[in-house]
Amino acid sequence: MSRRVTYPAVLSDLENPEGEYTVTFPDVPGAISEGNGVAEATANGALALGLILFDQYILPNATAVRKVQAAYPGTVVREISVDLDRAQQESQPVAH
Repeated sequence: MSRRVTYPAVLSDLENPEGEYTVTFPDVPGAISEGNGVAEATANGALALGLILFDQYILPNATAVRKVQAAYPGTVVREISVDLDRAQQESQPVAH
């Protein structure tokens, strides 16, 4: 059984060179990433979200996407999902 969570992400290129996006999660302040293009930024955002949340016992509530869109005009807002069990497995150190 997986622990899949979904949060709205804000992808902004307003202060970046063209095509580069910063990804933030209003409900998860420490989850920040970036990427070249929306697809890479979304994938990197999912990694950041998983790393921040996989060991949290109490997870923050997710804000409705429409509320996030209203609060962040001029940005791309999309839901990003991550499996927290998989994020935990991927964060384990590799034995040499």
